[in-house]
Amino acid sequence: MSNTKNSPSNGVTPSVLAFGAAMFAVGLVLGYMLAPSQQQSGPVTVAPTATTAKVVNNTPGELRKLSEQEKRELTRKQRATKDQPAAPADSPFLTDAIKKSFNDPTQLNSYSQAVAYMAKGNARAAVGPLSDLEASSKGSKWREQVLSLLAEAQAATSRTADARSTAALFKKEFPKSSHMGTVSLAEARAFMQDGKRSPGAGGQGAITDQQGEMYKKAIALFDETSVKWPTDAAAAEALFNKAALQADLGLFADAESTTYALVERFPTYRNAPRSLSNLGRSALAAGQSDRAQGAYKKLISAFPKDRMAQAARGQLNSIALVDKDAPSLQIEEWLGDNPGTMATLAGKPVLLVFWATWCPHCRREMPNTEETWNKYKDKGLMVLAITKNSRGQTSDKVREYISENGLTFPIGVDQGGQTSRAYSVQGIPAAALIDKSGKVVMRDHPTRITDEIIAKYL
Repeated sequence: MSNTKNSPSNGVTPSVLAFGAAMFAVGLVLGYMLAPSQQQSGPVTVAPTATTAKVVNNTPGELRKLSEQEKRELTRKQRATKDQPAAPADSPFLTDAIKKSFNDPTQLNSYSQAVAYMAKGNARAAVGPLSDLEASSKGSKWREQVLSLLAEAQAATSRTADARSTAALFKKEFPKSSHMGTVSLAEARAFMQDGKRSPGAGGQGAITDQQGEMYKKAIALFDETSVKWPTDAAAAEALFNKAALQADLGLFADAESTTYALVERFPTYRNAPRSLSNLGRSALAAGQSDRAQGAYKKLISAFPKDRMAQAARGQLNSIALVDKDAPSLQIEEWLGDNPGTMATLAGKPVLLVFWATWCPHCRREMPNTEETWNKYKDKGLMVLAITKNSRGQTSDKVREYISENGLTFPIGVDQGGQTSRAYSVQGIPAAALIDKSGKVVMRDHPTRITDEIIAKYL
């Protein structure tokens, strides 16, 4: 007898179906997870459809974080690209002929960037690419331009020995170059920089022998540049620098002649107004009031709309005070000791310094004023600081500033700005020096009233 009740059935039970479905699902998941490791390495291609273009992934598939150095380098390159200036279209260093002389587009791009930086006065950014180009320029048609610009960039960044070396090499290789004016100017600037950096070098009236020798070599080369290449832009730069060095050497008649020649020959030169302003300031500091007035008047007449003309008008007003009786002090209150009036101060030289707490240049000057006061107060010098409460400044804020910075000289609050106007103060910091007889002997920036000048009136 067959036992049909207990024998296995040929049909599929519900539990078997459930188990099979579960295993199928597991297989799909495992297949999805393992599929990438089973594929061969190489580009992954997605077949195009009617709505998608062909996409090819050519990356090696390696993902990693950039190092800090790589981040800085990437940022530097992005910033350099963003801030890269455009080369001027009329530059004599970027003509069509010069561009065609480059066979490598990368070198042409690097050269164009350097020309643009030099045109913008950013020699520091240009000297690197120019040095790289020079190293690979032997035998090239563009070596002439690279060498001349490199000499200029080296001189402008105080690489004086390199500048002279490059200039000598240029003169040897390209003696008839149209860029010789640029190279001659660079060589002169190298000597000028060496003079400024020579041991013990001082400013106007304090020139050392070594500094003077360097300046004379520079002046000779500036002369050569302006005479041999009179229409070159380098000639204007040469005259500008020559006049400044002559003033530093105390050769004011020569500095005046050079400055006026510059203005006459190159009236559109960007530093022509500044040259006149420099002459006026230097002459005034040396006590040559007439020559200073002449420079300022010429500046106003030749460049009436230039911003330096306005400053020159103020300087003329200041010069008008010299040798006149010092205007009285209209002070609202004294913060510290009351020194009295100009009349009661007769018999003492007086240094007036005009300033304000909101003026950053004034704040830098205050420690120097304190030093001058401590150095000369026992020798008879009276130092007074005059301030005007404006732009949120109050007497309490001034007292707080005095306490925090340890200032010990008297400070007066200018009543309605009357004292500042009387002393023709248009910008601060400003200063006036008054002799024992009560006459104004100097009205200038505080830094130009030196120890040597003060000593004359003690």
